Amino acid sequence: MELPDGLKFDDFERPREIIVNFIKDYVSQARVRGVILGLSGGIDSSLVATLACEAIGPERVHGIMLPVDAKKDAENIADAVDLAEALQMKHELFELKGAIAAYDSLSLDGVALGNLAARLRMVAWYARANQENLLVLGTGNKTELMIGYFTKYGDGGTDILPIGDLYKENVWSLSRFMGIPKKIIEKVPSAGLWKGQTDEGEIGISYAELDSILYLCLERDMSEGEIVEWGIDKIKVKKALKMMKNSEHKRKPLPIPRVRVETLG
Repeated sequence: MELPDGLKFDDFERPREIIVNFIKDYVSQARVRGVILGLSGGIDSSLVATLACEAIGPERVHGIMLPVDAKKDAENIADAVDLAEALQMKHELFELKGAIAAYDSLSLDGVALGNLAARLRMVAWYARANQENLLVLGTGNKTELMIGYFTKYGDGGTDILPIGDLYKENVWSLSRFMGIPKKIIEKVPSAGLWKGQTDEGEIGISYAELDSILYLCLERDMSEGEIVEWGIDKIKVKKALKMMKNSEHKRKPLPIPRVRVETLG
């Protein structure tokens, strides 16, 4: 589908420079040795890893691959390793299967197990970050963040979000500009939470439609009716806006009841 004017980048150098400087400055201010991120073999983590290596040097960037089952996820692992080696950044593999098995007695369903895997990944990032004095880089993009398509205290649990202001279309286009391998760019987006899971299949709306709805709402301040008039299916517009509203709690600080007079008002 045709995307709204302004959604696509005209100048790729500007967002590249902004994100690279953001990572560089934040790492310097935090006085840490470097950064760590989950490396999945997908486009989001590949782009963040590439930008981080440019920002602070590959010797200070640590990627960790955290498949549930390394044998079943061999192709994505191979793509992640190839990228890490091309960038000359540190990388390691930790399989989650054994950790997840410890929760068997809870008899969790597929969605709960998927979220458990996401939260165990966060635990692994911070364990390594704590050990080596690193910042945890998130790999979430704006499209996913705004509809709540992330696990609270899972992939949403990071220190900074370098591509958090990029819609998925921007991630794809900036990745091409940065030279991310074509194989990774053309891969069907998936969080890898369960067999056969894909982002667009689970959400029920294509990324082109989601990007357009969110861009028109957030950057153009259009109402639901105006977005429908622009040319997007009414049911999909309603669903996307409902997902954004229902996931507000994921993006806000934890609510605290104010009990001291000094803090009221």
